[in-house]
Amino acid sequence: MMTEKNADKYIIVFWGAGNHPSLLPISMGLADGFRELGKNVAFCDCTDTECVNACFDLMRARQVAFCAGLNNFGMIWNVGEKEIFKTYKEYDVPHVSIMLDTPYNKAVSGFDDYCPKHIVTLLDKTAEEYVRLAYPDKAGKAIFLPLAGMESDNAEDVFARERCYDVVVSASTWGAGGTERQWHGNGVSSRVAKILDDTADYLEVNAEGVFAALKYVLQARGLQGDEYLRRMLPYCWDLLLYIKSYRRLKAVELLARNDIPVDVFGNGWDIVPFAGKLKLHGPVSYEQSLEIASQAKIIFQDQAEFNHGAHDRVFTGMLNGAVVVSEFSHYLAEEFEAGRDLFMFDWQNGDKQVQVIHELLADESKRLSVAVSAYGKAVRRHRWANRAERILEAVDVLYGVEV
Repeated sequence: MMTEKNADKYIIVFWGAGNHPSLLPISMGLADGFRELGKNVAFCDCTDTECVNACFDLMRARQVAFCAGLNNFGMIWNVGEKEIFKTYKEYDVPHVSIMLDTPYNKAVSGFDDYCPKHIVTLLDKTAEEYVRLAYPDKAGKAIFLPLAGMESDNAEDVFARERCYDVVVSASTWGAGGTERQWHGNGVSSRVAKILDDTADYLEVNAEGVFAALKYVLQARGLQGDEYLRRMLPYCWDLLLYIKSYRRLKAVELLARNDIPVDVFGNGWDIVPFAGKLKLHGPVSYEQSLEIASQAKIIFQDQAEFNHGAHDRVFTGMLNGAVVVSEFSHYLAEEFEAGRDLFMFDWQNGDKQVQVIHELLADESKRLSVAVSAYGKAVRRHRWANRAERILEAVDVLYGVEV
């Protein structure tokens, strides 16, 4: 395959309206990452008809190297009550979908939308097998690409700033179902429910993701092979609802139980049983969360089920000079040196592992040493310019488009 030179062509980054507060900041971060690499970027608001038509004009004029957008932004358009316009039935351009969560989160779209030259990003390495099984007819390819970290507007004085928060948790309680196992009483057979219960039990004590845990439980029963997994894929959503909520509550309870002072930013924490031990601030904007990260000594976080990947809170904390204490991730264990760049806890030894927070708060020189080490690695590897370069590589290797 010959590589087509596209040095002067545009990369279109689509963004649009939605309920998640990170949609615009992440889209802007991606666009800025390409610009930092010297690329021409058209930042297209999907709600602005004039802007969209201008980008389609660029495609018709063959002035676009490829497009990108969160989830399925830019891929499909409602043009009438029943009519849908599919961008890539009209234009032969690669599209990269930047996914915001696991492929079995029902709020994430774009995995099965039409695009012959489609790349989807995955936040966890185990998700690739899920995508292959869930979308067997899809022509697209996947790339493991956790979301990058973001810096506050005061990044230039990252280690000179006063840090008024000891420990920060910046996340709402999660999931509509609370910590109930919703597969009970929903017409699920008793045997399937037992498999799901065993999977949930496994997830409660092991730092694994839903799909990897489900596969483990099936194989332990001798139910091996793709067809068993494929039949169980529809239940991944219910498992995700359960374990993501369960772990987030247990993570913050871990701090409360060990008398660790914590400032919590997000919805839902006022009704948890241990709310009296938390400093509650309520929800904040994405931009405010970056400013808070730059004022925190320690960022504490669960992995949101990316146990073979990472949540962007990890990299954001590091880029803003905080020490990160995170739920265990196999990927983070490869990328960073535990005890030197960050600290991790799991669901079996957490009470002992979080004692390091007391040590860090009592020894600013130790905390600062860890923060500086992590900052250096995050700057080199986990900014949006780094993610943009990986995307450029993928588009070049798969479709011969060099930008």
